[in-house]
Amino acid sequence: MQPLVYLAVRGWLGWIQFVERSRRAFLNSSLVLVAAGAVHCWAVVYSLFVAVHTRAMRFSGYHQGSSEQLPQAVALTETLAVSSLWVWLIAGFTTAAVRMLDEDADGLPLGTEDLKWGPILRFIRSPFLHSALGHAHSVSCVGLFVSIILLCATMATMKGGITVCESCLAIVAIGFAFPHMVLAGRRLSDSADQALSEVLPDDSLEAAAAEAAAIGPQLCVILSLADAPGHAYWWQNLMYTLASMAFIAAVVASARSPAKVANVALPPEKSESFVCLTMDVMTALSIILSYPHLNTWFLRIGVVAVIGCGVAAQFGPVREIYLDWLEPIFVIRSDSHKRVPNQQRQLIKIISWAAAVLCALVALWDIALHPLALASSVADSSR
Repeated sequence: MQPLVYLAVRGWLGWIQFVERSRRAFLNSSLVLVAAGAVHCWAVVYSLFVAVHTRAMRFSGYHQGSSEQLPQAVALTETLAVSSLWVWLIAGFTTAAVRMLDEDADGLPLGTEDLKWGPILRFIRSPFLHSALGHAHSVSCVGLFVSIILLCATMATMKGGITVCESCLAIVAIGFAFPHMVLAGRRLSDSADQALSEVLPDDSLEAAAAEAAAIGPQLCVILSLADAPGHAYWWQNLMYTLASMAFIAAVVASARSPAKVANVALPPEKSESFVCLTMDVMTALSIILSYPHLNTWFLRIGVVAVIGCGVAAQFGPVREIYLDWLEPIFVIRSDSHKRVPNQQRQLIKIISWAAAVLCALVALWDIALHPLALASSVADSSR
């Protein structure tokens, strides 16, 4: 159920960005990319768990309900991923609480006593606390990204030959994880930051991480579910390979020629917003078709609620409430001249988006034609 919640929130945020694109945009900073990367990473980890469990079902007799058929590394990786997610959640909620307390203390002073900060306010505004929270986000992200690498290695060494779809999944997952992991590690070490700055172009990691997060998590989930039937025609494998290669090419092209400098707020292009929203919808459909037990009244009510929140964004008073929630990271947009045009990069990105959408359509066709609900134990572990 968690990937559906992730896709719903992601789609809602994407729609808010589309509605407010002329006035506001999400801040393109390394801290925001790392913090958001942990959430994206959870969807990638989910997809790899699905792939590992599916392989075990096909070759190791896991369908009999014996989790002993899974490699020991799976349990270790699951513990690492869950622990990292808890660190991210605690750091995130603490950051939100600090912001609310700080805003409440910002009223106009009525006397000289009001100009003095108390111990709690001094601690809230101390550089130490903000640095610790930033490092907590980075540590959690590194843990989640290491989980991705471990799951890819586990999938490659399990019993049974690796399929084309699994290979493409590993390529996309590593292509997503690498720039985020390096970006998070750079925030933890000043010496690493300085060394990477001398080797890589300015803002290249931020650009690569942003491009990887645009469609990478959805593509991973789709590829993991597309392999559930256990077979694929040659043209399907060709489509999956093309999508994964185009994704890597788009990430590399963005790293070599960043579309915008760091720490600016520029909205994505209309075409990119449309592709991301389309991928969100098709990924959700893939999950629902693969797990029919999720298609309940609770899910239908949730879909109506998400659509209602999106429609409500058209009304000014409601939109102002949304903006108040998102204010620290959803700021007044920067001038358009801060975009850096590059025709080659743009062409590669368009090819990547088109290949991802076609890949999703092919996977949906295969899933609908050969419905296969994974065992309940698999679903529980993947959540």
